[in-house]
Amino acid sequence: MVAVAGVLLLLALVSVADFQEAVDTECCADAATDAAADAAADDAQNTDENELELDVELEAACPELSGQIIGGRPSSIQRHPYQVSMVLNGNSFCGGFIISPDYVVTAAHCVQNTSPAAIRLRVGSTRRDSGGRIVRVASVIVHPQYGRPQFDNDIAVLRLARPLTFNANIRAIKLPQPRQPVPLVRLTVTGWGLTAVGGRRIPRIMMEANVPVVPHWLCRLSYGQSLTSNMFCGGHFLIGGVSSCQGDSGGPAVFRDTAFGVVSFARGCALPLSPTVFTNIASLRNWIRDNTGI
Repeated sequence: MVAVAGVLLLLALVSVADFQEAVDTECCADAATDAAADAAADDAQNTDENELELDVELEAACPELSGQIIGGRPSSIQRHPYQVSMVLNGNSFCGGFIISPDYVVTAAHCVQNTSPAAIRLRVGSTRRDSGGRIVRVASVIVHPQYGRPQFDNDIAVLRLARPLTFNANIRAIKLPQPRQPVPLVRLTVTGWGLTAVGGRRIPRIMMEANVPVVPHWLCRLSYGQSLTSNMFCGGHFLIGGVSSCQGDSGGPAVFRDTAFGVVSFARGCALPLSPTVFTNIASLRNWIRDNTGI
C-alpha cells in the first residue's frame, strides 16, 4: 500500500506537465507549403548538394517535433540500416524506417497535411546532414483514423519515388505479425534528436538507447484513457532518465530485427512516470499490408 500511495503521489506531482502533443504540426505544414515549389525544382539533389546546416537550432525547425534520445549512446547506420532521417524545408524533423524498397514507415503526426514534394529522406548515413542518399517521396498515406481518439493510430507510410537499392547501409526491417504481442524486453530506439533535456541543438550522429517495455496496465496509471490498445509504452517507469521523445517521432522501436513500435508521444522527456508512448505496429499490421502489400 505504501508503494501504491507513493506512485499515486508522484503521478499527481507530474500531472501538471502537459502532453507534448504530437498532433499539432501547423508550423511544419505551413513550411511544407512554402517548400513544395522549391522541392520540385530540387529534383536533382544528391549528397554533394544543399547539405543541411550543422547543429540546426530547434527554433529553426518545428519545436513540436523536436525531441530527443535521452540517456543513449552514439550509433551507426551499419547497426541500423533501416533508419532514415526526414528533411523538411532544409531541416531534420522526424525519423522513419525502411520496410521495403518502395516504402518507409513514420508517425502520422510527422507528415499529416504535408506535401510529398516537400519531403526528402536521407538513407544510408550515420549522419543526418551528409552522406548516404537523398530520396524523394511520391505519396504520403496517413492512417484514416489518426487522432480519433487523440494520439491514436499515429502511423503513416511513405511511397518512394524510386525503389531503393539495398546494400550494407540501406536495408528493410521486418514487421511483426498482426496482433503479435509486444515482448516485455528492452527495445532499441534510434534517431538524431536532442541528447539532453533542455538542449537546443540536435546531434549530427545517430544515437540509440535501450528502453524497457512498460506493461500496459502500469502505463495506464500515467496516461489513463489516452493510452489505447494501438499503443504501448517504453522507459524506466519510476525513475525516467532514458527515453526517446517526439522529435525522434516516426523512428522504430526494435527487438531482434523486428520493428514493434513507432515513436509517437510522451509527457515531457525522460521524466519519472512518463514513459514514451509508441504506436503498436502489430495492432495496425493489417492496415500496413492493405496499403503497401507487405
